[in-house]
Amino acid sequence: MAEIVPFRGVRYAATRGRALGQLLAPPYDLVAQVQRDELLRRSPHNVVHLTLGEERPGDGPVSNKYTRAAEYWASWQLQGILKRDPTLAFYPLEQTFWAPDGRQVRRRGFMAAVRLHEFREGIIVPHEKTLAAPKADRLELLKAVRANLSPLFGLYRDEAGATARSLDAAMAAEPAAETDSDDGVHHRLWRVDAPSLVAQLRQNLADKRVFIADGHTRYETGLAYRRLLDQQQPGLPADGGHAYILMFLCPLNDPGLIMFPTHRLVYGLRELSLPGLVDKLSRYFAVETLPEDIRRPAGRAWAVAKLAEHSGKSTAFLMVTAEDQKARVLTLRDDADLEEAELPRSETLRALDVTLLHAIVFQHLLGLSPLAQENQENITYVRDAGEAVNRVLSGEHQVGFLLNPTPTWQVEAVGDAGETMPQKSTNFFPRLQSGLVMREVDPHERP
Repeated sequence: MAEIVPFRGVRYAATRGRALGQLLAPPYDLVAQVQRDELLRRSPHNVVHLTLGEERPGDGPVSNKYTRAAEYWASWQLQGILKRDPTLAFYPLEQTFWAPDGRQVRRRGFMAAVRLHEFREGIIVPHEKTLAAPKADRLELLKAVRANLSPLFGLYRDEAGATARSLDAAMAAEPAAETDSDDGVHHRLWRVDAPSLVAQLRQNLADKRVFIADGHTRYETGLAYRRLLDQQQPGLPADGGHAYILMFLCPLNDPGLIMFPTHRLVYGLRELSLPGLVDKLSRYFAVETLPEDIRRPAGRAWAVAKLAEHSGKSTAFLMVTAEDQKARVLTLRDDADLEEAELPRSETLRALDVTLLHAIVFQHLLGLSPLAQENQENITYVRDAGEAVNRVLSGEHQVGFLLNPTPTWQVEAVGDAGETMPQKSTNFFPRLQSGLVMREVDPHERP
């Protein structure tokens, strides 16, 4: 099944406190332009210079953000800003953070180089669809830098708790790095190169499949890069570095595994009117207009809490509309006739809130084709509920649909069924920071 191997991580020479924290960044797809620009200014060595550099006047095939990232990657290692560890290792990681309900939570797993497999092999299991443009962007970056700059997030079954026992042993030592990121998460990272612990961690996954929790785009980019190199350089070793990818591996039963939703905002629909939309929706949903003023933080929080009451019980969305500045809870009616909505045949997919939102509301009622949805035409994805509400109330978007999180067991069920959800259906929190551990990709060298 899944093959994991230790690797020589590339890490910042700064390993503690603010000095390290100032160099980290969220994954590229979470960094808006304003935040990117702030991170670029924060430090000339912040990892965002590698992962999401700026375009400049005069850029072309010879000089661009990808070639500059490659130059930074090489020069930072020559200057000692980045250092490659001397021995192969796994990298246990502990993240401590505050959950939405006020609990302090700890999530644990470890970084490894994971052998790439085509999805049809059933060893690495996706659950989300990907978009073409981000894959093209990530491939250009990988071709230029030849490194995994951000870990993917993988999940696997470990009902017996073997990983927790291995991590207990690994984390008895002093961490190799420790810092806080901008999102308030405390990170502690270890290096494990002791043969016994390495063997234990490898054995823990020897008969397991890995479910991709986050990083589908980068995984498919890794597959494309492997195919490209094998085509360009016939005879490369089967266990060369291009056959693996950097991944954070976490058991599905880890108590710190928390998932948030990704909300959908709609804009640019000329024929959209609120009375007409509510009338169409009422054929499928019970529509409850909430009396609270969602322009106020307390009213907004109350509305989100009303949606949460339906989590795990019924399909429901919180609809926010710019036209009347109101919030409505939409709850799927038991007697709704879904034949015209062209839902997928898979019962696993039909059970997902996000599938019903895309099929019934976006495609059937609003007329947004699957291709338009895939290309993010007329749809903006937002992870923060407060931001989602504000961007509708401001008039930037016409209507927003807030969702409850997809339960982890449904993510697992979708993967087991060989199906994929609409893009951005899951949002595991906290996201993994870029820059804690990176990995060179050398097709002539084992990871």
